[in-house]
Parts: sequence; structure tokens; C-alpha cells
Amino acid sequence: MNIRQLQYFYLAACCGSFSEAARAENVSVQAVSKAMLDLEEEVGAPLFVRGGRTVKLTPLGKSLVGPAREAVASFDAFGRAVELRTQAETGKKQADVRLALISPPFAKHELVCNAFSQLISHMAGIKTQLELAMGTQALADLRAGNIDAMITIGAFSDPRCSCLVLGTVSVGAFMGKNHPLRRKRLLTFADLERYPVLYNEEIDSFNETILSSCRKRGLASPLISVDTDEGVAEFLEQKDGYVLGIHLKALDIKPLAIMHRVDPSDAPPVPICMVTLKGRQSDAIDRLNRFVRNEFPFMKRVLSST
Repeated sequence: MNIRQLQYFYLAACCGSFSEAARAENVSVQAVSKAMLDLEEEVGAPLFVRGGRTVKLTPLGKSLVGPAREAVASFDAFGRAVELRTQAETGKKQADVRLALISPPFAKHELVCNAFSQLISHMAGIKTQLELAMGTQALADLRAGNIDAMITIGAFSDPRCSCLVLGTVSVGAFMGKNHPLRRKRLLTFADLERYPVLYNEEIDSFNETILSSCRKRGLASPLISVDTDEGVAEFLEQKDGYVLGIHLKALDIKPLAIMHRVDPSDAPPVPICMVTLKGRQSDAIDRLNRFVRNEFPFMKRVLSST
């Protein structure tokens, strides 16, 4: 019996699905299924009743959820204690709050992250560090205690985490200087339907992204999978493609590419969320949550002019 088996067991129990547990841990469904079979062999009895895509706990499984949760929490706490001891011995000074913005790299992202960090540090008195990260790596860092919270553009669901909405933003479409729609400043889903929209498996499978929320509302553009910077440039310049994102002036790269607003009657407002581990809330995070929620409109205006 090992901690990974207990992690998979706890997640599958909470989600009622091996596939959801696999998604949360960024592993294959087969890996979770095999780990559960091995665990059941060790305890000597079934822990789940399998039924299609879902699973239900047996009476024995129900009795072991609590101990599994405690074991996983203790394992995470041990890793955090080791990290804090290392920081103390090396004299490394940390920010009060370390945040990961879940987003692929974008134009001026370092400027935007620095502006956000300095704004919080100055106005709220909370020394804040914000860096870009991919979802699966950031979740691993959150569990290990390397960061205090994730900022997601769109809702995030995981049984180990709390997701607090800080505010909402409008949707924009980022497109190249020669795109046929370049002269329209307000775009509808009907305008965009004939043009391909960028899709990335690693990004769009982690949380409810702008793309996924717009598709639920009827966006019918064909999806094109792109996973390299060179591919994105070719997609924008040669294929009349576009990328969905937050409508901020800071994201323009004039004259090469511009962010256009998508009609709010088509595109839903997108929540910006603060994601923390359950049971690991700090005073600094609580203060940051309150400050950002109160000042969110002001911060959007500042970042728009960055």
C-alpha cells in the first residue's frame, strides 16, 4: 500500500469516477484502475462497485474514505514541513502570498504579472508574487505548498480545493493584422463561426476555460489544436485563426495582432477564481481574497491600461 494508491482512492471516492480521478492527477484511467485493483487485493475485498463510467463505494470503501483523506493530508503536510525547514536553513525570503496564474504565455505576460504583484503589494500591504503556470504543474505545486493559490480564468472543480470567484471579465478574440474581421471591434459568434479557433488539450482540459464556456453558449467555430509558439503564429497569420481570451488592451501587440471584444450577448462573463487547498487557508490569503473582490473593477482598469 502506498500514498499514490490512497490519493487515487480518495479522489475516485469523491468524484465517483476513475476518469475524473485520473484527470485530477494527470494520469491515465488505466493507471487509476490498476492502482485500485492492487489496493483491493491488499485489503482483501472490493472498495468500489463498478458501473459503466461511474463507481460507487462498497461499505468497506465508505469506511476507509476518512482514513485515506487523513493520510493524504499528512503526506502533503510532511512535504510542506520539509520545504519550510529548507527555506529557514537557506535564509530564503518568500513573498507573503505566492500565486500561479493558469494561462499559456501571452504577449506582455511578465508586465501584467508584475503590475498585479506590485499593485497588491502597494495597496493591500501583502507582498505578492504572481507567475504564469500550466494547470497540472500548478496543482502539483499547490499540493506541495510551493504556491499558496492558483488564479484560474474560468471555474475549477476538484474535491481537494476551494474555488472562490473574485470577479468576472469580458471575452475577447485575439487575431492577426490581416484577419478578415480585423476592422470589426465587436464580434458575434456568427461572425466567428467560419474561422478556426485555437484549442490546446493541456490547457482546455484543466478547468472550464473561456473556450469551453463559449462553446456551451453556441460558439461553432472549428477547433484547431496548436501546442507550439511557432504553430500559434502560423495559425494567426496564415490560417485566419483566432484565440479566445480576456478582453484587455494590455494584450494587444500592435500592429501585429489585436484583441477584439466578443459581443456580451453571445459570450458569457468569465469568472476569475482563486483556488486554494481545503484546510490550508492563511490569513494572508483571506486578506488578499477580500481586497481583490473589493477592488476588482479598479484592478481591471489598471491592467487594461498597462
